[in-house]
Amino acid sequence: MTANWLRDLNLKPRSNSVKTFKSYVDLNSEEGDEKSASINSSESKFEDEEDLYAKEAPYPEPALLPGEVVISQAENILKFNTQSELNKGISGLLICTNFKLSFLTAENFPSNLHQKNALLGENDICLINIDAVYHVNNGKRKKLSVSCTSANIEIIEVHCKDFRIYTFSFKFSPQHQRPVINTIIHHAFVPRINLLFAFDYKQPSPFSEESENHSLLFTRSCDWEAELERCKCPGWRVTLANEKFLLCESLPECFAVPSILLDMNLNKTAPHFTGHRVPTWSWGTSSGASIVRMAALDANISDSRQKDVMVDAISRASPRQLPVRIFDLDELCPSVKDVQNSFLKLRDLCMLSTSHEFWEKDNNYLTHLDSTKWLLYISFCLNTALEAAACLLDNTTVIFSEHEGRDLNAVLSSLVQIMLDPVYRTFSGFELLIQKEWVALGHPFTERHRLVCGSESEESPIFLLFLDCIWQLTEQCPAVFEFSETYLTSLWDSCRISLFDTFLFSNPKNRTEAILTHSQNSSFSLRSVWRWSRQFSKNDLRLFTNPLYILNKYTTRTSSNRRGSRMERPKSFSCLKDTSQSQSRPLIVKKTEINPIVWSEDEENLLKIDPFIKSLKLWHQCYLRWIPLAHILGGGPPVLFLTNLKICTEIQNLERKIKSQSKQTKPPSRHRRVASDDYTISADVIDSCQIQDGSSIITSVFPFAPVAPWEWTSYHFVPSTSCLKISYTETEECFDD
Repeated sequence: MTANWLRDLNLKPRSNSVKTFKSYVDLNSEEGDEKSASINSSESKFEDEEDLYAKEAPYPEPALLPGEVVISQAENILKFNTQSELNKGISGLLICTNFKLSFLTAENFPSNLHQKNALLGENDICLINIDAVYHVNNGKRKKLSVSCTSANIEIIEVHCKDFRIYTFSFKFSPQHQRPVINTIIHHAFVPRINLLFAFDYKQPSPFSEESENHSLLFTRSCDWEAELERCKCPGWRVTLANEKFLLCESLPECFAVPSILLDMNLNKTAPHFTGHRVPTWSWGTSSGASIVRMAALDANISDSRQKDVMVDAISRASPRQLPVRIFDLDELCPSVKDVQNSFLKLRDLCMLSTSHEFWEKDNNYLTHLDSTKWLLYISFCLNTALEAAACLLDNTTVIFSEHEGRDLNAVLSSLVQIMLDPVYRTFSGFELLIQKEWVALGHPFTERHRLVCGSESEESPIFLLFLDCIWQLTEQCPAVFEFSETYLTSLWDSCRISLFDTFLFSNPKNRTEAILTHSQNSSFSLRSVWRWSRQFSKNDLRLFTNPLYILNKYTTRTSSNRRGSRMERPKSFSCLKDTSQSQSRPLIVKKTEINPIVWSEDEENLLKIDPFIKSLKLWHQCYLRWIPLAHILGGGPPVLFLTNLKICTEIQNLERKIKSQSKQTKPPSRHRRVASDDYTISADVIDSCQIQDGSSIITSVFPFAPVAPWEWTSYHFVPSTSCLKISYTETEECFDD
């Protein structure tokens, strides 16, 4: 793979490129006078040729979104290569807008086959993704505060929440360092949520898109009623006791409660629970066993009788008054603070700026990984969820109790539903599960993801812990999930893009207030993250689909079945008409005869997993994707993934031939549907394991790549793997749904 930055070049003008440095040494280095002479020589060479480079190759224009404006910029900024020990890199323009920090250069780089984001380029950082900015001096880091007062900052490191590290030098642009650094810090750590870019974006959403997104929020009673009907849980009703958020600020205006509880009972009971979060229904079986989320009793207004009343009402919500088991997550699972401390240790292990740090950590890698306790906490969550799923199959209602009922409560409730309900293992089902359990029921995204300054003490990646648990399930049960690990990684990345509102707010009340406050602005419209075409091309979206996904008999039936259909949207995922008039009417409890076949179906749906730490892995694609030294060129799990895609393409071609020769208009039901998108993948093996011109070399973290530039020629291939040259070709759809 040939490129300017792969050669060891002297500093001289070249057409179509800006100045490039290959032997830049920090002026603060303490390694002798000999290097100082080299520094002075290199510096004078840069200064003599600065105007020539600028005239021959002006910086490209920044790609700005509607409503995005450039606030500050600096020319002749040096961006160091990934893990280059501050001696290799490129020169360019550093700009800060109200949406992102962007580095622009006219240098041309060979493009590895990796995911392209339409909103953020390879050298763009969304401002809410910035975790900290450090001043680097003599190998030591000093965290910069909101007000940068030092006038002698030459090198800064921008640490991102997704474990990326960008290193910039103001050596040749010292007059711009203070304005740019202050601008970055000021706009990356805003004091209020309404200062984020989602409120400045000027392009209104189409009406059709707004209508579709509205049905995804579980803010209307018809969404909850349809979900109750799908799960066949007649002992529950949708209440409007929280209209205008008078009962609880962190719950939606409508949610499901036992039918025998009147609104006046809820108003009386709510003050006894932390945050007034009364027990709420999440999911259930047709036998009446349900998942209920509940906050702990308020220590200041402790009345155990109120808890007993609620537990009794929950038990009587089932046709046969099934027993109830309470899982105290404060005792069984790690606390929010424990998760944060574990994550910080994991970040120290996976977020390395130099190769020296990498090899130092590598010497005791497993010891460091074990000390983080990250996999241990995942094991706790999976084990508890599996135990709760067994209770539901044993006709026992499960209550997840937590201090506020907004963190591990959401993790465990979501995991159990995914373990038991195949609908939630599809794209639409998984996204609706997140909307219901995390967005509508008030997970505090603002504080947990530290989207505003001043919330450091409440920061904790609970949602990442959940996604990691899901990834562990996909590793142990690779054929039952429609989505791939690339989808999960991209979902986590999207949590730190301030254009989307899905993961910005801490509760539905905050979202409602934001909409009302900005409703006078005709161009204002909050946007859901689930419209993936905004970010990725069709080729990238194809990598979201798991080629091993096999539709089981429960999701290939018609929509009249209990769990819905794969071929059409589950009934609870949309509302065809407004049923607001029915919100105050409790559902009628009917005596239903339990069908023993249902139990066998539920047991068969249950994922068979090993929740113990011996069977868990570190999520390499998510945590190690920015460390080239941790990659395998031409190898790793992506090779198997691409091979499976190629096999799927061959199956599709055969099915197309069968269809053309058959008189049937639709394929027989015995034929399984493969991946929902159609590919043609060609993988040509390169004879010699050398990078060739025009080739796209995959790595073990495909489709992600380290921050460019990175010198792949200095990296050795693993002898047991092949170098693959990958290309995509779009095909016609093999058959209709």
